[in-house]
Amino acid sequence: MKDKPKTIIASLVDKKQNLQDQETSLKEAQLLVDTYGGQVEKIITQNASHQSGSTYIGSGKVQELKRLIEKKDIDILVINAHLKASQLFALAEAINDENTECKIWDRTQLILQIFKKHATTSEAKLQIKLAELNHRGPELSGMGIYMSQQAGGIGTRGVGETYTETIRRHWQKEIKTVENKLKKITLNRHQQMKSRKQSGIPTVSIIGYTNAGKTSLFNTISKKADKVQDALFATLDSSVSTIFLTNIGKKIFVSDTIGFIHDLPTQLIDAFKSTLLETVNADILLHVIDASDENMFLKVKTVNQVLTDLNLEKVQQMGYRTN
Repeated sequence: MKDKPKTIIASLVDKKQNLQDQETSLKEAQLLVDTYGGQVEKIITQNASHQSGSTYIGSGKVQELKRLIEKKDIDILVINAHLKASQLFALAEAINDENTECKIWDRTQLILQIFKKHATTSEAKLQIKLAELNHRGPELSGMGIYMSQQAGGIGTRGVGETYTETIRRHWQKEIKTVENKLKKITLNRHQQMKSRKQSGIPTVSIIGYTNAGKTSLFNTISKKADKVQDALFATLDSSVSTIFLTNIGKKIFVSDTIGFIHDLPTQLIDAFKSTLLETVNADILLHVIDASDENMFLKVKTVNQVLTDLNLEKVQQMGYRTN
């Protein structure tokens, strides 16, 4: 793949839904591609009424994309939605042939690829692997079913079924292994948080939309030098520091963790629950907001929705505006 992989973004537009939200999602998809290191060559949209159950986008649009991918030598096609693994597989089958080799990703896979580039700790890498396994699992079994159907045409259906079950067992075993490793890390986090609770020192967790300035604020008040980057999801791991508030003469714990994003896939929230424990167990949530962002209110709404998903909407919240 080239240094700057050429990318097409395809998205369905539902005129019955909030068009501003959909436009924001599309802009965000472009930022995600840029963060990954890709170059957006073209954005293709289709009326949602033409949605296909098998390939998500309609058959006519699939053929249009196939021709465009061949003509422009596209490396990655990103579907700006969370697709079923079987739909991704069907799209790859319809678009790729002996002359074309294009990666077909949905929004979840694109985010996972970015996570992979930013992961530094064993915990983050395990969390990404767990999310990827959960996202790819149905794809693996779906491919096995597809192979069994093809084999059935020549009287060897049983071979395909056996292969499917072998893949499924291997997939389930991998998930269990990763989950067990994460449980050990989570247990260690619980012990650390328990010690902090017993100390009686309050904990403030810095939250916010990804790339809103959380880590910059954390570095400023903690005198740390955690990685700061003008990109989505530059921070994947939580970081905790003790600071002394001279005006009240008390210590507090401050934590920084992964940023939120519009339409964050459920499996990513589930996979990063061990990291998000720092937020879940905080006494106060300090919500960092980029006041110069034209989509500020939508992003505040998104953060609050994620907090609701984590059952944190009742935790005391404070605001801090950057820019």
